[in-house]
Amino acid sequence: PEYIKQVFNDNGLQKSSIMTLYYVQVAADIESPELKLSLPSGFPNGWGEGEGEEHKHAKGDENDLIEMSSSMLTLTVSKLQKGVSKTFDRIGFDNILEHVIDTTEIKDEYGIQLPQSPKEFLSIDIANIRKKIGVEVDGPGHFVCILDKPGKPTARVSLKNQFDDRGENRVNGPTILKHRLLTHLGWDIIHLPYWEYQHLKGDNIKEMDYCQGLLEQSSKW
Repeated sequence: PEYIKQVFNDNGLQKSSIMTLYYVQVAADIESPELKLSLPSGFPNGWGEGEGEEHKHAKGDENDLIEMSSSMLTLTVSKLQKGVSKTFDRIGFDNILEHVIDTTEIKDEYGIQLPQSPKEFLSIDIANIRKKIGVEVDGPGHFVCILDKPGKPTARVSLKNQFDDRGENRVNGPTILKHRLLTHLGWDIIHLPYWEYQHLKGDNIKEMDYCQGLLEQSSKW
């Protein structure tokens, strides 16, 4: 790890990068055990930037954003996420925010023991634990936006609208990997793209109908 730090001239891997490597390890063990891939012995000791704060768990308050963290897993609850959770409550979908899956569950399910692994491993934005139905409220960070299509000239984008939804949104790699891991653990995961919910403009009836339609996609509901 010291050599890698010297090469990249930094203080080591960020927490999110360490968690991503753990996710890749679990995916490889479940989907391609014949590859026998493994993280370095003692990982992540010596690889990370530093220790995190203690994890605190709560279901929303008046703040727009609640930040919670463990030694590796960082959780956030956005205002949009809280609003979606309340809508699911209205249609009878009991749920909690940021349900955390620990490494014990992964070990019991697949016999995978990660070296020096954090107890808290995966989180689900909105979860019905009894039915194992999860809803991921996918904000802008879950997508890459394809602005240009092959063969078409690039349109000029002004500063005012450069962050508007344009082109084709595609789910990014980390989001797909997380979905695969949760599916392997027996969860039925539904995705809610942020712009679809925002386009409902706060109409409670439309929001309830929309969320009901999402639940009907699940075979467990």
